[in-house]
Amino acid sequence: MIDAIHQSTLNMALRCGEQFRRRYVEGEIIPPSIAAARGTGVHGANEVNLKYKLEKKQDLPLDDLKDATRDRYVKTISSGIYLPREERSAKKRLLNQGLNDALRCTKIYRQDVAPEIKPVAIEQPFLLDVGLELPLAGRMDYQEEPKVGDLKTAAIKWNDDRIFKEIQAILYPFVHEQTRGVRPEFIYHILIARRGKDGSPTSEELQTQKLIPTDEDYKALFAKLRMFIKMVQTGTFLPANPSSWWCSPKWCGYWETCPYIGNPKSRREI
Repeated sequence: MIDAIHQSTLNMALRCGEQFRRRYVEGEIIPPSIAAARGTGVHGANEVNLKYKLEKKQDLPLDDLKDATRDRYVKTISSGIYLPREERSAKKRLLNQGLNDALRCTKIYRQDVAPEIKPVAIEQPFLLDVGLELPLAGRMDYQEEPKVGDLKTAAIKWNDDRIFKEIQAILYPFVHEQTRGVRPEFIYHILIARRGKDGSPTSEELQTQKLIPTDEDYKALFAKLRMFIKMVQTGTFLPANPSSWWCSPKWCGYWETCPYIGNPKSRREI
């Protein structure tokens, strides 16, 4: 049952309605990808660090944060991991690479991001009535005054304008403004752990993207929210365009059994 709108579910529904239907309507859960586990691991370190920082006014040592990253990563993959067919024979190696990349991202976080964050709230849940049939819900990584931020991990640099296309970068400031009375700047700290063609680590980098939403951004957000509600109410879930990069076995765990792909039997044998 869909009883609230989360930025992650809104993202999924607009990207591929069929993926959303199977995950949130049918309850067919696919394990996370290694990239998702990498990000979850680093978020674990951030959560531990900022809880400590709220109390002690300083950051934890890097070794402690690496331990937190490792613990969260291992916990995330313990119930399963999604890999496309062609990568399954290399599962152990790829899982180790994912952990190493998470630890590399944690190093960037501790060195370049953590010292700059002055949190007033972390992992703050919200449930906000915005006058629609469903409320907004979620949990913000951290809030400063007057800023809201999130961490992302990546293998390559983001396009310079990507933040302007991200629902989270508009929705979270809107919630902050409604609950705290101030329109904040939103910041993505993108932790990039690169690898060469042979799979070996090459370099690490921090990329930062920022925006302050406009009233027009909020109007566009509400247009998306209303469309999401209409999808749920009518049960109309359109599939992704098959030419989209995310409509592939690498990025979608439902691809091998998707009726909109053609779905020959060989693809259904997992």
